[in-house]
Amino acid sequence: MTNPAREEYLMTGRTGLDTAITLSERYPQFFAGRKFMERETIKDVLRRLNENGVRYCLVGGLALAHHSIPRFTQEVDLLVLPEDLPRVEELLKGHELRGTSVALIFKIGETRFDIIPANLRSKRQAVLNAIDETFEGETIKVANLRNMIFLKLWASSERLDLAKRMQDETNLTGLIQLNPEQVSAEDIEYACRTLLAMAYTPEEMRKYQAKVEWLNSVLDELEMADRKYQSPK
Repeated sequence: MTNPAREEYLMTGRTGLDTAITLSERYPQFFAGRKFMERETIKDVLRRLNENGVRYCLVGGLALAHHSIPRFTQEVDLLVLPEDLPRVEELLKGHELRGTSVALIFKIGETRFDIIPANLRSKRQAVLNAIDETFEGETIKVANLRNMIFLKLWASSERLDLAKRMQDETNLTGLIQLNPEQVSAEDIEYACRTLLAMAYTPEEMRKYQAKVEWLNSVLDELEMADRKYQSPK
């Protein structure tokens, strides 16, 4: 579905996702001569995941590009169901870069892939409810708008680095602002309710409640107050 609010940000004849990949592939002069994406590599890896029945979805910068404003991005972020991780590791064997507490990192040529286990119910739902996008003739899976709103709300709640937290908040605001007809009160309720349900301590609850209040203030600013989260009585 075409979103007129996003058209001015897209390269002619390209989708948001394709525009983001093109920015990261074709304009290395802006990044010390280095390019961060190779479209054939991305296409090949996603094709192999599809052919081997791996359940995944794009999140991160490329998913944001699908729903919001395309921008330069340094890696391909993929949520993968935990039971499918062994297949991913086999498919990408020999390209391991390193692992972190939240992702397995692979690098093929100039393209980095961050494989994030969908090890929580909310992440699993993002994979299972992913939507279709077409890239270079290949049908690929992208986290839907509702789940992207939740994932960015959660990420911005957990960021310790101020600049990164503000970037997450900017990305979340853009998701909502550029999709006013698509974002529903139910989407906001899902994101907020799911976030609050993840609190295990009073400190976490206060932190998540503050983030929900922040989101409601954004909705006020965007004149979308009818979609604000209403706490259960």
